[in-house]
Amino acid sequence: MSHRLPAPIGILDEHPDWSRRLFAELEQRQLPFERIDHARHTFDPRDRARPYSVVVNRTSPSSHTRGHADVLFYAEALLDHYAGLRIPVINPVAAYRFEKSKALQASLLERLGVNYPRAVVVNHPSQIRKALDRVRFPLVVKANVGGSGAGIVRFDSRDELDASLDQIDLGPDRTALVQEYIESEDGAIVRVEMLDDRYLYAIRIVRQADAGFNLCPADICQTPPAMPGAHAPAAVAPAATRVTPELSSCPADAGGRPGLSVTAFDAPVEAVETALRIARAAHIDVGGIEYMVNRSDGRAYFYDVNATSNFVANAPAVVGFDPTAVFADYIERRALAGV
Repeated sequence: MSHRLPAPIGILDEHPDWSRRLFAELEQRQLPFERIDHARHTFDPRDRARPYSVVVNRTSPSSHTRGHADVLFYAEALLDHYAGLRIPVINPVAAYRFEKSKALQASLLERLGVNYPRAVVVNHPSQIRKALDRVRFPLVVKANVGGSGAGIVRFDSRDELDASLDQIDLGPDRTALVQEYIESEDGAIVRVEMLDDRYLYAIRIVRQADAGFNLCPADICQTPPAMPGAHAPAAVAPAATRVTPELSSCPADAGGRPGLSVTAFDAPVEAVETALRIARAAHIDVGGIEYMVNRSDGRAYFYDVNATSNFVANAPAVVGFDPTAVFADYIERRALAGV
């Protein structure tokens, strides 16, 4: 089928492994594609040729945890350039802005009237105390640009917070949420995956008490040890380094992490409809919306908007079908529509 496309499919992804299943699927279909590694990249605004039939944006805010912080803001300009060439972009720049900003996500959930953990946005550690009259303990300080749980630190008391306040790292853009900590039922979160404004599946991820802090069940998603000067919660005093497990997850390669249980889940209709509404408002073509059920009040709280989806590992066994194949179908349709 490669002759049907006038130009290759562009896969914008700086991670060395995240797109490997997608690459294999495209190769099997004999569809031409090119991995665009924008960790080291350049473009000329005067270039008006269309080098790709479609661009699949898989830029993740966690790029800065892999030494690729240059991607974070460069991606916006690059995506806008591709859109200006009238190349179809899957998860366009508008979606990416929500992907990399927890502050924008909170504002979006508020506008949509969706239940979410109480949060106040700050841009300096000195402002965290000012949020304490609106956000009660226990709370988390959550870096605006995170990814795979990066930059999420829990505090149980004012004393803990005061002891670590000067050491809190607000992340690459020096912005963070001061957010109420919610204890989820059974230590579980639910991720609802959608594609092209329709529901694909949901999974329930449960973390055992001794499974560690990063809930991501994939070895390929693990945040490497912090390097000197890197943005990481390791810079905070030990009493405050309890990274919130419910607020970080990645469903890829579920078998890669001991202590995690990942199962298919029959999400309530209301939760699915809410997730679709969020994705639609965030301009997300493919992605996952996460929520948890609060142990104390039994209500669902939505807390994370993801425009980068790796899908669950061993998907046919877990959810009964291969979402990567469905994703490839969608990519091909978008590429052909732009011909």
